[in-house]
Amino acid sequence: MNNQPDPNELERLIREMMQSGKIDPAMLEKISGLMANPGMLQNLMSNFQTMFSASSDSVNWDLAKSQAISIAKQSESAVEQAISNEIPKAFEIAKLWLSEATGFENFQAPKLLSRSLWAQDAMPLFKQLSEPIATSMAKALNESLSESMPEELKASLGGATNFLGNAGATLFAMQLGQAAGNLSKQVIIGSEIGIPLHDRPSIVTQNLADYLSEIENGRNEALIYLAIRELASSALFAANPYLKEQIVMQIRQFATGLKIDTNSIQELAEQLEEGQEMSTVIELGSALVPRTEEQEIALERIETALALIEGWVDSVSLSAAQRLPTATALEELYRRRRSASGVGQKTFAVLLGLELTPRLVREAAAALTAVAERFGNDVRDRLLSHPDQLPTIEEIRDPALLIARLESDDDLDSQLRDLLGN
Repeated sequence: MNNQPDPNELERLIREMMQSGKIDPAMLEKISGLMANPGMLQNLMSNFQTMFSASSDSVNWDLAKSQAISIAKQSESAVEQAISNEIPKAFEIAKLWLSEATGFENFQAPKLLSRSLWAQDAMPLFKQLSEPIATSMAKALNESLSESMPEELKASLGGATNFLGNAGATLFAMQLGQAAGNLSKQVIIGSEIGIPLHDRPSIVTQNLADYLSEIENGRNEALIYLAIRELASSALFAANPYLKEQIVMQIRQFATGLKIDTNSIQELAEQLEEGQEMSTVIELGSALVPRTEEQEIALERIETALALIEGWVDSVSLSAAQRLPTATALEELYRRRRSASGVGQKTFAVLLGLELTPRLVREAAAALTAVAERFGNDVRDRLLSHPDQLPTIEEIRDPALLIARLESDDDLDSQLRDLLGN
């Protein structure tokens, strides 16, 4: 009597585990006999290669996107039309006041999003940010597994061994889809993760309504303040597209150094056998990737860039909102919410294992505000207009260094004008 598991049943079980994000020990036991039959394993791997990589990509991004949208829809509800009607008015006021605080502009009307639309719009950005990591993870896993796999099994499986690495990359993307779906319940404005989703400013109306419902007085002021923040961030990136490109480049530099420790792979297998949720296991993926000195430098650059962006938005938003009697209180309320919800922190923790520190953002805001007070808004904006002008992490932590550098630049400009007779 043939006791070998049926290949179709095996495929169904594994597909269920992959899509649910949970590892069932009972299912693992059912498929344990599979390893005794390399021919059947090769056939199964070939079938799942199609599932995990319908295109030339190593990651099935459509699966991640559908998962994000599905999670977002679970908690979606309609919003009162009155709130949607107030948003354009708030952005008109924000646009007027922001023009006095910065020369960066974005005149596009805000895009009103449901939670599922936010998840849909977020996934292209999440893909762009995470693709270098997922691709490098797949490559590193394939190389590591190829080195550790017995020659006879490697020969039997042939090209299907790539499935294992691609599956690891797909699980990473699935985790990203879960993260995007869950973040859709928290994020209010489109730039809240640190980088705008698209060229237009945007706002998630359901989450805005939830946020405003917690404010007893000054709801209109809170809406205007949020509109100022979103429009400021959108204007910053519209005027300086290199900022996003630079962060993506730095993530690629980080991803280039990814290495997989075979001992960690064994630990991962043990965690799976214990029945842990797949998302939990993948979050532990940082243990698979010992950081090199170059990677630590890349992470510091990413954190510095993100802190400067958020700090600039903090500084400019508070300046533009000074007509609001509760401007300072609204800024503090937003900061507390940002620290508590950690939308940006969670995003980059999932992507890179990078823990963004609120303190660095506060220091960046203070440094840029000091520059504006000493030299004017144009000089503050100029610092973010070119990568060579960006303050270093040392200048953020000690604004006196930044002020000294700008005074030196000002002296040089003055000497050049005198030399040219201007």
